[in-house]
Amino acid sequence: MGPVGTETARAYSRRELLQLTASLAAMGITTSLTPEAIFGQARTDLKGVTIDYWNMVGVQNKTVRRLSEAIVTAFERRTGATVNTTWDSYGSIIGPKYRTSFKGGIRPTVFDASGRWTGQLRRFLRPLNDFMEGSWDAESREGTAWLIPLVKRQNQGYADRDQIYDLPFGLVPQAPVLTRRDHWEKAGIDWERDWPPRDSDHFLELLGQLREGAGVRYPTEVYGKIWDAGDTQLNGWVRSLDIETSGFINADWSRCNCDSPAWREAVQFYVDLFRKYKFSSPNSPQSTDEDAVELLIRGRKSLIHADILNRGTLLERMPDELRDGLFQWAPHFPISGGTSGSQTFLAFVTFHIVKQEGPDAALKEAAAWEFVKEWFRPENMIAYSKSAGLCARRDLWPQLMGSPDGYAEAVTRMVVNPGVWANHPKSVDIQYNLFAPHLQQAMQGAPVEKELRNYTREVNEALRA
Repeated sequence: MGPVGTETARAYSRRELLQLTASLAAMGITTSLTPEAIFGQARTDLKGVTIDYWNMVGVQNKTVRRLSEAIVTAFERRTGATVNTTWDSYGSIIGPKYRTSFKGGIRPTVFDASGRWTGQLRRFLRPLNDFMEGSWDAESREGTAWLIPLVKRQNQGYADRDQIYDLPFGLVPQAPVLTRRDHWEKAGIDWERDWPPRDSDHFLELLGQLREGAGVRYPTEVYGKIWDAGDTQLNGWVRSLDIETSGFINADWSRCNCDSPAWREAVQFYVDLFRKYKFSSPNSPQSTDEDAVELLIRGRKSLIHADILNRGTLLERMPDELRDGLFQWAPHFPISGGTSGSQTFLAFVTFHIVKQEGPDAALKEAAAWEFVKEWFRPENMIAYSKSAGLCARRDLWPQLMGSPDGYAEAVTRMVVNPGVWANHPKSVDIQYNLFAPHLQQAMQGAPVEKELRNYTREVNEALRA
């Protein structure tokens, strides 16, 4: 049983599975669900074992949902196990659903989430170190080794920070730039000279040219909605000004950083894009990057920041235009004068195995690990990267390069001394539930310094509680 309001996966016929693989293949995506897996005889090493999987990444776009279905089915066909999949949403963990479900005894065997949201569930999770060291292929282990220090930094406030509870399989450098090249041509902007944006001053210049020359009234967008306000382009701008205070809380998790000069300057620029320059739409206090991507597709936006998770939407909706290079990605850029050398936070899409109880606990946990390993197969890592981000296995990145939209080149260039958010038990409230209302107030005219001061006080009280 999954959280209330979610949909559980059903069995698929062979015909439906062939249609599923064909639809992915049409977008250049090949997973471990091969015809041999569809028609072949499953191994029996996990026959009779059932695991419950809560999938969150599939909510981002239809392509990732189909990708998830294919990988789940490939694992079932390969091992003989049964996977009961619940399709969930980010709101379930940002809101109270996951924490109340886990406390009430409603728990999956394995789930995916974002690594900085799971501190609230840490006591229910099984460390993965023994699996990673003892029963993982060398290529996957070595390809992800560079991430382990970042995972430990994300969990540095815990005494057991060397235990890996959250294993990244996908990476989201937040947030690259995405544009429509035809708008540049219409506005008469020199692509070779001016792409990509160099800094915030250049960004403002380009937005003005796009508004006047391409006729796009609101050529970009800033996001005030609760789950995008705290983790899209804003944080990279803060980090470009000062690495030390760029996180929401400080290194020892004792106080909030958000009354610092870097935060005040970056948030003011963010708000000014909406209020002063009017480059962002009247809906900005409630907008999301998914909304902005939709408007970009319809030609009503020109130059936005969007998480690479949205690439699957472009694959789904605009495949010909994507292949023709109409859409282009580029790395995030700094606030003018920023000298930190880093302008991104790296979000992890992570797998977690929940501690099991009863006589078959060890078997279920082992089956969950085998399921996690399925996602790290090269074909699945590459398929995920094409539809939803950047895979955790760095050894596979060369195979991602050369796409007409330049997505892999853009996001891999961003992974240079990235920030990682603290996985504090209250991180969801700190980054989302408490922050967004203050940013929305600033977007509606309240003084930025006052809102950040009030937010900082609330976070400090929460950290002391």
